[in-house]
Amino acid sequence: MIYVDRQATGRRRWMVVGVSTAVNALAWATRCTFALFYVAMLEEFAWGRGPTALGYSLSWLGFVGFAPVAGWLSDRWDTRRVVMGGGVILGLALALTGQVSSLTQYYLCFGMLGAAGSAAMLIPSTTIVMRWFVRSRGTAMGVLSAGGPGSAVVFYPLVAWLIALVGWRMALVAFGSIVAAATVLLALLYRSADAKPAAAPRTPDEAWTLRRALRSLQLWAAFAMTALGVIGFQIMATHQVAHAVDRGFPRPTVVWLFSLGAGCMMAGNLAGGWLSDRVGRGWVFVLGTVVAILGIACLAVTRGPEDFLLLVLYTVSGFGFGMRIAQLAAIPADVFAGPHLGAILGVVQAGGGLGGAIGPFLGGWLFDVTGSYRLAFLGAAVAVAGSAVAAWVAARPATGELARGGCRASPVIP
Repeated sequence: MIYVDRQATGRRRWMVVGVSTAVNALAWATRCTFALFYVAMLEEFAWGRGPTALGYSLSWLGFVGFAPVAGWLSDRWDTRRVVMGGGVILGLALALTGQVSSLTQYYLCFGMLGAAGSAAMLIPSTTIVMRWFVRSRGTAMGVLSAGGPGSAVVFYPLVAWLIALVGWRMALVAFGSIVAAATVLLALLYRSADAKPAAAPRTPDEAWTLRRALRSLQLWAAFAMTALGVIGFQIMATHQVAHAVDRGFPRPTVVWLFSLGAGCMMAGNLAGGWLSDRVGRGWVFVLGTVVAILGIACLAVTRGPEDFLLLVLYTVSGFGFGMRIAQLAAIPADVFAGPHLGAILGVVQAGGGLGGAIGPFLGGWLFDVTGSYRLAFLGAAVAVAGSAVAAWVAARPATGELARGGCRASPVIP
């Protein structure tokens, strides 16, 4: 019989959550602050909103290819090495983006190189947490996903201050240096013993493999859930600042108000993760969807500074988006837990890359065509609703041989 020091194990697994949350925050900081650089680049270059937003979309499209690779590497290599490499690559991508003078350079640096760095940070740091938790997986994912909006609370005002102080180009160089250095230092806290906790004995017939998962309805439902959810979220996140500024709101007010919205989203991450362990992930996802759509409607009908209350309601609706985000990795991890979880999560998260590639560009293109964001915001609401339907399907227990294999492959740590 093997005796396990549960207290020591508990400390280790929550330490892993803390490190992974910080790593996720650094990776997501490059995305959540893009709206600030987007506005600055529009002022300097005559590229148009669609082509400029396309660079951000390419960073998501590249994620489609790099995420499965990062997941595969996380199943075979030490998490620490993959995450460290990702941090250095992402930091370099940001610094090089600060030197661009053409769309091609911008697409290659921020789009492709940035996607590689983000994938190498996000997928392994998420996979290691999912391997450590089963019964409290939603709570752990709630904490982990809080790193995204938490990074906005910290970096939104910081980046805005840097842009005002030294300009957007040097702000990107400084930002990239922070991301690279902090990620390397955080990754050193991962230990090889933390990478793969004890698990129940398994045979080849019991464990989910990537090939088996690709034949299941749940994986493609989870892929659609992630893709549609990110389309809706990224339309809003990319264009919310530009829309508010267009409506006459002062830029400093917009920055601080949307920082508040990120705090609401962070609270939604924590509440949604905890609640999903108790009432089910599908129900929590649907509830968050209703709140998010109501918020989108508030922003869509905002006409000017006299509608300040509607803008506040939109920022508060970030709580609903947060409730949904906490489920994006927990739902597939419930079904596909096992030694190949990294590769499977990489495929699911590639759906987010596809959605992120479509959302920002679609929002910018619709604005260029129609002269307003009304149709873009309607599309965001439809995508958010569609992701809730897919989440409900993905959260259903698998049946038959695959379900038995997936359950038996789960770690024994609670």
